[in-house]
Amino acid sequence: MAILRRLRLVALPAGASLIAACTLWAGSTAVATEDVEEPVDYEVDVVTDGLDTPWSLTFLPGQDVDQALVTERPGRLLLVDLASGEARTVSGAPAVAAVGQGGLLDVVLHPRFADGERWVYLTYSAENEGGSGYATHLGRGRLSDDGAALRDFEVLYVAEPFGSNNGHFGSRLVFDDDDRLYMTTGDRRDLDSPQDLRSNWGKTLRFNADGSVPDDNPFVDDDDALDAIYTYGHRNSQGMAIHPETGAIWQNEHGQQDGDEINRIDQPGGNYGWPIATYGVQYGSGTRIGDLPHERDDTVNPVYYWDGTRYDHGQSGFPPSGLAIYAGAAFPEWEGDLLMGNLRHRYLARFEMDGGEVVNEYRLLADRGWRIRDVRVHPDSGDVYVLVDQADAPLVRLRPAG
Repeated sequence: MAILRRLRLVALPAGASLIAACTLWAGSTAVATEDVEEPVDYEVDVVTDGLDTPWSLTFLPGQDVDQALVTERPGRLLLVDLASGEARTVSGAPAVAAVGQGGLLDVVLHPRFADGERWVYLTYSAENEGGSGYATHLGRGRLSDDGAALRDFEVLYVAEPFGSNNGHFGSRLVFDDDDRLYMTTGDRRDLDSPQDLRSNWGKTLRFNADGSVPDDNPFVDDDDALDAIYTYGHRNSQGMAIHPETGAIWQNEHGQQDGDEINRIDQPGGNYGWPIATYGVQYGSGTRIGDLPHERDDTVNPVYYWDGTRYDHGQSGFPPSGLAIYAGAAFPEWEGDLLMGNLRHRYLARFEMDGGEVVNEYRLLADRGWRIRDVRVHPDSGDVYVLVDQADAPLVRLRPAG
């Protein structure tokens, strides 16, 4: 059995680094990290403000790279000029059920958008015909040349079943290098669904760009499983990114009390554990929910996790949202690191990577009091764009100081 070593923190001023208070397993050995002050200074610009609970953004390509599509959870899709801050409503977005954690969620572009495939993909919660339940939907529409409208919007997939619960809808989208589209779904607060291969809840789903299911999805020949499922055993992943060099898919995932995770989605058909293998415990009581992941050989261990060990200042866990992998010229010291939004504890974290493993955590924007919903790296400048989760919210840009 591997030996566990607890990571400790020291109180540091705003802008200095804090190391995640978790136990990290790499194979069968425990990995400890060191306290290192954040060496990179940055400035924060407000690009635009007055956003209504924004959830995601994506940059347009080519000559339009200084424009971004932004989703607001109540249902509005915006086109934001990143230079002027002007935000225009894009018509033609689908009707959404903005209930609880639901509404208009993620947005991503077709990989060949610049070549005329002007498809914009959205995830969102919508109700069934009777209005008695909700499900996460995947749809797409064509963005007009002037960016004013989505046209020919079509529903590609409904992550059934519909349920009356209004939480844990997921949902993030990424395309891989083969134009395969990955979509996360939450467990809808149902403990059984993530292990149920006849349910779309608590899964990573994989599609072709037209919404059809790839022939090589891991369960297409299994009559007892849904064809769209790529991985299962997830609680609620609200961050997902493709590594720009390796092509690996990374996800973050909300645990129950603590038990938050960072995962590599590199095992098609893999069971990522929830709720039979988790470092999280029952809210309030602290009762164990399942086995510890390293005790099982039939589930995929997280790359990094929180297990209830507290930071020195009392923080427990890391309720995560948007996730990006840094690649750019603005902050060369961050190359290959994970950037991840923290909701409850209100900061942006940079996780320093070494050989595919997390070795340090640094805090950014910790003095702002912002719930961080999404983070994206500008493909040209390398500046970091951050969406704040509140009713009157800014879109901000992090750039090198000076």
